[in-house]
Amino acid sequence: MDEYYLPEKSDTFGPFGPFGPFGPEGAEGTEELLPLVCFQLGDEQYALDIARVHEVLRLLPVTRIPQMPDFVLGVINARGNIIPVFDFRRKFGLGGKALGEKAKIIVVDVRETPVCFVADELLDNVKIERSSITPVPQGKLKIPQECVAGISRLDERVIIILDLDKMYESAQEDIRNFSP
Repeated sequence: MDEYYLPEKSDTFGPFGPFGPFGPEGAEGTEELLPLVCFQLGDEQYALDIARVHEVLRLLPVTRIPQMPDFVLGVINARGNIIPVFDFRRKFGLGGKALGEKAKIIVVDVRETPVCFVADELLDNVKIERSSITPVPQGKLKIPQECVAGISRLDERVIIILDLDKMYESAQEDIRNFSP
């Protein structure tokens, strides 16, 4: 049976969202919070805006598509929808071993289109203050700087927030330029 992650049914915030039953205006003295889903790709931890996550599935059989880059694993049939599956570990050279039993398929919405990617492990859901998100510092990241929306700290943890639109654009460009 598939495991689902539906943001509107998340117990992280309860049934009323991050601000309780009165919305943001009823949350005096609090900053706007951004809910994130955190996951592992290779040896690194990343996060996405939880509103972009449609669901999380156990690994399903993937139908390979010939003459595609190796980071395009193929497509899955999720409740009658044929959805492409990407391996961003391969795309961005993040390494990692074969997908284990903790691996998940994360279904996200990119420009109102469902797209999947595999993650080595789903870690947790967190909420951070939007004001704590800083631009990506100059330096060497494994994922291209334009694919990172920002970085934040939560306790002792560094959270790298990915920009799904930019990651998808990068993948689409590689697919267009691919010659087998």
